[in-house]
Amino acid sequence: MQTEGNDWINLTVKFSSNCKTCGKKISKGELALWSRSNKSIKHVECHTRDLSNPSYVSINSKQLKCAICGSLAGCTECEFEKNCDRALVSQLCVCKICYDDEKALENYYDVVNSFVTSKKP
Repeated sequence: MQTEGNDWINLTVKFSSNCKTCGKKISKGELALWSRSNKSIKHVECHTRDLSNPSYVSINSKQLKCAICGSLAGCTECEFEKNCDRALVSQLCVCKICYDDEKALENYYDVVNSFVTSKKP
């Protein structure tokens, strides 16, 4: 059974796209790896290199939880994923569903406020 984040499958590319790891183009007809959970594609060589890098595997398998609803924040789909150091990032991330809520800022403020007051002696 494959787990989320570990569902990379080999395929022949039907549409040109950019590699999640190196950012370079993967052309139609090339052999590559695709992940449904990550919604991304990689060169075979890039995926092999990623798997041989323990820090990449460790950091990129960590999934942060949404501070508002408690579900997974969706790190692999996040627009900031390439620049996010999940080992250091705030534990107050927000998932896409909560972010798109019309009361997102108010809900986030409530969570942060309760977090801060719970830390006071």
